[in-house]
Amino acid sequence: MKYIKQSLLLIVFVLTIVSYVSAKGIKFGKVSKEQFAIKECSYEKDASAVILSRTCSIDLSYSVIRYFYHVRIKILKEEGFNQANIKLSYYRNNNIENISGVKGHTININDLGKQEVVKVGNNSIFDVDVDENYGEVRFSMPDVKVGSIIEYKYVTNSQFYSYLDTWYFQDEIPTLYSSLKVNMPESFRYNMVMFGSMLQAKYPESKSNEWTMTNMPSIKEESHVNNYHDFIEQLRFQLAGYFTRDKSSLGGTPVFVSSMTTYKELAKEYIERVKFLGRANFAKKQLELILDGNENNWAKLEKIYDFVRTSVKWNGKYRIYPEKSPPNILEEKVGSNSEINYLLVLLLREAGFDCNPALARSNNRGLIQKTYPLLSQFDQILACVELYGKRIFLNATSPYRPFDLIAEKDLNYHAFVLKKENPYWAKIAANARNRQDILITYDYSDLEAPVCKIGLRETGYLAAKSRKKLTEVGAESWTSDLFDLEKVDFQVDSLQFKNEKDVNLSLQMECELNLENGLGGDNDFIYINLFNEQDLKNPFLKESRQYRIDYNYPRSKSYLVKFILPEGYQFEDYPKGVKFVLSQGAGKFMLTSQIIGKELSIRTSFSVNIASFTQEYYGDLREFYSQMIKTMGSQVVIKKIKNSSVK
Repeated sequence: MKYIKQSLLLIVFVLTIVSYVSAKGIKFGKVSKEQFAIKECSYEKDASAVILSRTCSIDLSYSVIRYFYHVRIKILKEEGFNQANIKLSYYRNNNIENISGVKGHTININDLGKQEVVKVGNNSIFDVDVDENYGEVRFSMPDVKVGSIIEYKYVTNSQFYSYLDTWYFQDEIPTLYSSLKVNMPESFRYNMVMFGSMLQAKYPESKSNEWTMTNMPSIKEESHVNNYHDFIEQLRFQLAGYFTRDKSSLGGTPVFVSSMTTYKELAKEYIERVKFLGRANFAKKQLELILDGNENNWAKLEKIYDFVRTSVKWNGKYRIYPEKSPPNILEEKVGSNSEINYLLVLLLREAGFDCNPALARSNNRGLIQKTYPLLSQFDQILACVELYGKRIFLNATSPYRPFDLIAEKDLNYHAFVLKKENPYWAKIAANARNRQDILITYDYSDLEAPVCKIGLRETGYLAAKSRKKLTEVGAESWTSDLFDLEKVDFQVDSLQFKNEKDVNLSLQMECELNLENGLGGDNDFIYINLFNEQDLKNPFLKESRQYRIDYNYPRSKSYLVKFILPEGYQFEDYPKGVKFVLSQGAGKFMLTSQIIGKELSIRTSFSVNIASFTQEYYGDLREFYSQMIKTMGSQVVIKKIKNSSVK
């Protein structure tokens, strides 16, 4: 049940309307001297602004759900001025939601110590259509300066009963007080799910209808996080059912109507709505053009996948229902994610494969909730093939990936495979072959014409990213991310690629470039950095971390750097062998070095073998990166031999 209309619902219990009262006596426009006296957030002293209070009271009736919001923010620094630009989102499709009662003002203290209030004018409030589904009410708070308190309130009116809006107790700035209250008639039953250790510790039981958290930290920007919202303190509600009246019984016996379906029922309803896969004759004609009849199953799978990924361009839209027919998709050569991957399923089925569509969720939208069947959480359709005891997920929306490499955003642990009679959850496992090998040779044997030779080989996601970047921004930009081009006379024409267009093979590149600076000059010692700045950036500098660390897929990277010296020079110092290992075999870094005559070889290897780490692992990971980058930052020191004749 997506939303309930009054005419369709007979309620046993009479609803008592509860008028809105701000939490804990927080009244609009009534600001205390203590709040104006706040100059910084005591537990986040670098914060540019702080939420003094953010409250919501939800009133459910049989015709509408009303969310009464009230927000008060203190501006602490000029960097916090952006908090005065307000955007209130709502779902406008089919008029399911709208926003009303918007009021706002800025409060400042003048030279006489009196409060001055500047209101947001009605002509400064704009209702904007963001896209086909969402709208935003936008306005800016007036006369904002350091020390201002901005305050606004509004009401969201909704007919969406399947679940209530998620309440987040944290925001991008620290929150001193956050409160949610739900006023619900006894005829409704909602399941509540808590996220976050602090919330669960304070409310171990779910009997309350009001939840308050204080002194909440801001949502920190951290590297290697797919979605922050999986980890912040929050409450979610989903409709379990409601009571109605049994007309057949004398007096109308109360009857509970469950709105909780099962995933099997969800799959059945979804499959019945999709008519895409009935075009067998069309698929058969296409296969006659794609296959020659001599392929084994693996070659057949690869050919069909390659046909779809190169024939149809993804329009960037995420849809779980295809809108166009298979002929129209191929004729227009563009389609949504579901249209492209349903076309792939259609062709693979006609070719004899055990193939089914699968519902998935992009990892940047958060983890899948398997407890409650909810179709709206999915935004992706994958093709799932069972072949020789293996389960393979395919996503043909990118021209840069081979068939066994779904999008990195698809790596979200599970997908729901829509097998007609027996739908099931299946684990999504990342391709383990994601490797980059780089060979760099600095050849100074001829001081008149020193050269740098570079070789590269990439597989898996690393190769897919490189192919995408080479196409979109060009070879020079791609090369500058990998190597320090200041050392060489870079010429794009010198790059020689192999398998650049064949995504099923490793990407390879070779080049030979002239070195800009030799070993000449009057200095007795020459200092050379082994790696560029990109390789020496530590993503884990903060002492603590709030969130899980997401790598999404295992990866490995190796460097072999060689230096060849002429007569009259020798190696004075260079990095020596080291090895750092993460516990439980989760990762490793190793450096080895060797001198043979005038040639120094330094080899490094780095690997991370799991897709994600819990935040408890952060200290070990931070130390691992610190030691690795310190080692990689070491220099090679070359000494000019005195009294030596150098030609």
